[in-house]
Amino acid sequence: MRTKRNYPVSLAVIVAVFLSGGLFAMMGANLFGIGDKTGVETRAAESVPVADAVPEATTLEDAFTQVVERVNPAVVQIQAKNVPTEWSPDEPRTNPFEDTPFQNFFRDFDFNVPQIPRGGLGSGVLIRPDGHILTNNHVIENMNELTVIAMDGTEYEARVIGADPVSDVAVIRIDAEALPYIGMGNSDQIKVGQWVMAFGSPIEASLGNTVTAGIISATGRIRIGNGSPNDNDASGPAPTYNFIQTDAAINPGNSGGPLVNLRGELIGINTAIITRTGGYQGIGFAIPVNTVRNVADQLIATGRVERGKLGVSYGPASEALVETLNLPQGAAVVGSVIAGSAAENAGIRPGDVIVSLNGKQLTNHQQLSLWIGAMKPGEVAEVEVNRDGDQKTFRIKLGGWENSESPLAGNENASETIGDRLMGELGIALSNITPDLARSAGFEEEAIDGVIVTEIDPTSYAAREANLGRGAVISEIDRKKVRNLEEFEAVYENIEEGKAFIVRLRTPNGGAGITALRKPEAQEE
Repeated sequence: MRTKRNYPVSLAVIVAVFLSGGLFAMMGANLFGIGDKTGVETRAAESVPVADAVPEATTLEDAFTQVVERVNPAVVQIQAKNVPTEWSPDEPRTNPFEDTPFQNFFRDFDFNVPQIPRGGLGSGVLIRPDGHILTNNHVIENMNELTVIAMDGTEYEARVIGADPVSDVAVIRIDAEALPYIGMGNSDQIKVGQWVMAFGSPIEASLGNTVTAGIISATGRIRIGNGSPNDNDASGPAPTYNFIQTDAAINPGNSGGPLVNLRGELIGINTAIITRTGGYQGIGFAIPVNTVRNVADQLIATGRVERGKLGVSYGPASEALVETLNLPQGAAVVGSVIAGSAAENAGIRPGDVIVSLNGKQLTNHQQLSLWIGAMKPGEVAEVEVNRDGDQKTFRIKLGGWENSESPLAGNENASETIGDRLMGELGIALSNITPDLARSAGFEEEAIDGVIVTEIDPTSYAAREANLGRGAVISEIDRKKVRNLEEFEAVYENIEEGKAFIVRLRTPNGGAGITALRKPEAQEE
């Protein structure tokens, strides 16, 4: 079904935009020193003929208008609704104010009335002439009625082809043929400072096909969504976003719309903003098109997305460990390895430090889940690790996610001699592990080998660079196991002054961590 709709545009708005645009052009000309070339007098003593500036002044303008003419016909508005299903008067309704301060006030109110439909506004872009449209998952999530409005006002009913909450990408389709659609670029080739344009329906339905321009402010803005970023989280892979940041104006309603370069190619799908006001403040984010393409192709083909699974939990390498083992800043420390996983089968161990994947060095530990998730189950990943200072490379055949899946008090008997010394030298106090200390640290078992950190100086190297904290259980130092405080002291005594040494940690879930400390040099008296 298709209908046409026209939206009136206020003359006052047009005048305001025209005036503000003229002001921006004059300010911009002065800012970039091209005022003379555009015929705007910036110095009383100098002038340049307008004709000399026409080719240069119109080149960028022509680029913008040509992109708009090419892209805008492929941009659509999406009006999403959650319309309640048939309701029977005999079916009781719950108090919508339950668990709020108003619960008792409305306790005797009759809520047995039909529910009001919920709705939302978003944007999308056609990627195929047969009606396939890209948008955000959050635009259509939990909605059961989708209306797509084209640039010419034609309305279509749409159906969901597939949606992926992990990447926040969705594909919907309308029944039409020979439609205008956008071509895709390569987000790996974009550069900071590059001009971009954002399309969509900000704020309200009457503002459909709004176009804004700006630059790419940054790339590789990694942000973690709800859930654990760890690869072996049983609930499925948590959203880990690798955003393009732009200052092109993006507002509520722009979600799902295209971010394009000056060749008119899709380079991202607008998805989020950072704001303290609820509106545009110059910080917008788009999902890179290479991610979008990978997800969309799978959704169109099968309705679902397959992702590789390594089977590890991990965290960032501490500054102390980076310095001691000469690691890249983005190295990922393996905390635990899931039984039967691809990582375990290949020989990855807790405490290994992953430094690169498929020849690409990690610059942020969170890239690990992004890169593994971009691979398919059964693909082979080349994982380079640092194990106690030695480099090892593993070729690992990745697993996949299942369909149902989508992370103290001190001991009075501790040796005060070594305790006092370590607090002075390392900034930590240690104790043998009693059952009470084990439980307070989160361990179910009561007999644990190692020593536990009972106090820590927050200004010390151990706290600030090694990321140690109260309750940490140390099971090994300088590549030697320590079962108690006496063994820790014996090993520590033999470490050279001024030398950095590896510290291996135990975690309550059976995993391990790794960091480094440095034994201070003796001070002359």
